[in-house]
Amino acid sequence: MDWLDTEIAEQWRKEGKRYASYVNAFVHKMLQGEHPDESELADDSRHSLSSKVMIMVKQANLKGELGRLREELPAATWPLSNHFQDSMQAVQVVGYLNEDTMLCNTGVLSNNGRVYTMDQQGWWCSPDYTFAGCSEGGAYVALANHEGVHVIREPGRKLEGEQVAFYSWDNIRDRIKAQLPEIESLADTIHPENTIEKLLPMDQGQALLLQSRYGIYLVEQEQVIILHPDVAEIQEYEYEDTQLSMGHAAVSSDERWIAWGSQMSSHTVLDRENNKTYEVQPESSYPHCAAFSQDNQVVWFNACHFYNGVTIQVPLDNITDRKQDEEWPIMDENARVYAMIEIEAGMVIGDAYGYLYCINREGQELWRHFVGSTIYSLMVSPEQSQLAVGTYGGMLHILDLNSERMDEYGIGTGTLRERERYVLWREQEPLRW
Repeated sequence: MDWLDTEIAEQWRKEGKRYASYVNAFVHKMLQGEHPDESELADDSRHSLSSKVMIMVKQANLKGELGRLREELPAATWPLSNHFQDSMQAVQVVGYLNEDTMLCNTGVLSNNGRVYTMDQQGWWCSPDYTFAGCSEGGAYVALANHEGVHVIREPGRKLEGEQVAFYSWDNIRDRIKAQLPEIESLADTIHPENTIEKLLPMDQGQALLLQSRYGIYLVEQEQVIILHPDVAEIQEYEYEDTQLSMGHAAVSSDERWIAWGSQMSSHTVLDRENNKTYEVQPESSYPHCAAFSQDNQVVWFNACHFYNGVTIQVPLDNITDRKQDEEWPIMDENARVYAMIEIEAGMVIGDAYGYLYCINREGQELWRHFVGSTIYSLMVSPEQSQLAVGTYGGMLHILDLNSERMDEYGIGTGTLRERERYVLWREQEPLRW
C-alpha cells in the first residue's frame, strides 16, 4: 500500500506556498519602511493536517522514499507545534566531523541524553555516551558518560578513534571541592554528565572548557579553574551554590580567548596568552550569548530582555584600552540570540522567534531566513557549503549556503535552501524529512 495520501499532500503544498508568499510579502514591506498590519498574516491552516502528515513521514522513512517525501510533503515546523509540542526538544548540533557528517546532542540537562551522528548514510546513536562536544574543525571530540569525559582524535561516524585524554568525574569533583568546600557546585552532583550544557576540547585534547548548569570550568590534567561564577565573588556575596541562569561560553579558533557570561554577570573575556580577564558591560539586561569571529579579531556578545536583545561587537586588539564608559559598536538591536557563528559573508545569529540573520561587521543585515522554531544551536561545515541549525522544535535543519535561490516554501530574504532535516523528538527514533 502506498504511504502517500495525495489529497492531503496537495493541500499541504498549496497552503505552504500561500503562507510563505504572505509572510515574505509582509517582511518585504517592513524592510521597505512600511508598517503593515499583522492581521494581514492569515493563520497557517496546515495545523489540521499535521497528524496525518507525520504518519506519512514515518512511513516514507520505513520505505526509504526520502526524495519523494520532500517533494510531496515539503518539511515544516510551525504547523506541527499544536499537536506535537510535548514531543519537541532542543537539538544541539556541536560540530562537523567532515563536510557531510554532523555530531549532535539531544536530551541536554536530562537523564536521557543522546549523542548522534548524521550523514548521507543516515543517523547513528552512540550506545556509550550521553553528551558530546567538538573542537574547531572537528579534529577532537569530547564524549561524556558516567565515568568522565573521553577525548577522541579524528573519530569516524561511529566515534571510534584514538583516545588522547580522559578526565574522570571523581578527579574533577575533588579539585572543585578543594576550592569550594562549603558551596554547592558540580562537585556535589551524583551525575555530572547530566548537567553539561557545552564541552569544548582544547589544546589537542589536553584541556576542556566545561559549561554546566553548576558553573563554567577550564579543566586541565592537573587542575580545574573555576571561571564562572568567580570564586572571590562567591565568597564576597556568600553564594549558596554555583548554579547559573542563561550560562554561555565560547572559545576562539586559535584557543587564545575564552568568553563567558550568565544572567547576573557582565560579558567576560579571558586572554589565556597573558592570563588577563576583561569585563564588558552589556547593552541590554542579561548576557545571553557569545561568539568569536573566525579570524579571532572580534567577539560578539548578545544580552537579552524578554524575547528581544542587543548584540555588540568587541574588537579584541583594543579590549585592554577601551574605557569603561565607552560604547562598543551595536550590530543588532532586536534579537534575543541563542546561537551565533560566522560564515564568509558575516555573523549568523539565531533568535528566539526562529529567524536566522546574517550581519556583516559594519552591522548591515545581509539576509534573514525563517526555520520555524527558536534557534538553539548553529554549526557551519568545514568548507562552508552548509549550515546546520538545531532548534527547540526538535529539528536539525541542513541549509545549503551555496544555493542560488530560496525554494517556494522558504521564508526569508536570501537564497538559502533546505537540503534536508532530521526530526529528533523525545523517546522516538530520528526521522529524515
